[in-house]
Amino acid sequence: MAQASVITAAPAHPVIQDKSLSALVFFEVLAIFVFGPLASIHDASRHIFVFNSCFIVLAGIFAISRHARLAKTLIGLGLVLIPLQPISLYLGEMWLTSAYILLFVAFLGLLSWIILNHVFRRSRINLHCILGAIAVYLHIGLVFALLDTLLVLHVGDTAYVFAEALEAEHVRLLSRMIYFSFTTLTSVGYGDITPVFPLARSLANLEGLCGQLFPAILLARLVSMEIETRHAD
Repeated sequence: MAQASVITAAPAHPVIQDKSLSALVFFEVLAIFVFGPLASIHDASRHIFVFNSCFIVLAGIFAISRHARLAKTLIGLGLVLIPLQPISLYLGEMWLTSAYILLFVAFLGLLSWIILNHVFRRSRINLHCILGAIAVYLHIGLVFALLDTLLVLHVGDTAYVFAEALEAEHVRLLSRMIYFSFTTLTSVGYGDITPVFPLARSLANLEGLCGQLFPAILLARLVSMEIETRHAD
């Protein structure tokens, strides 16, 4: 009985806000599957893509605003990222874009850790758990897209072989690498972008491994949560 009470106990003050988590997933889906692809061909979509990414940061901040220990760190990163993102991507300065990429990777990594740590402590599988898992999966693809972009900026077009000419504009480059990242994460690999630099190949292999392991580990965890809940009932 004591074990059952521990399993079914719910936190008095939720660390993750459900509405903000839904908004986070919504803006990320728009960035990855709508405005990201269109940013490479339409200027209007390029601007929307940049500001949509700012909404991703805001939604992430609001989602964990009640996390006592790590909220301040995430908010601090977010307050730097929101103005830095349009400035760095529009100006096209390599050092600014590199700083933005590294900060955004840190932001997504910390946000993912908070979401996973909280969501998988819940006793029941619900929409909240599913949205949290989707958000973290999307974060994996975005983090690798950012790292791929950083690699191209510093190594040049020798990092990857592109079927089409590579754009110098940073927003369009990021759009291209988001496409490559998610085809790698899902093990599709159409072959129109091929990593040739050793570090680029390592990133692609690591992302492909994450794309295989994360769903398997996630499924195992969700099943164990359901079994624990049924035993508690």
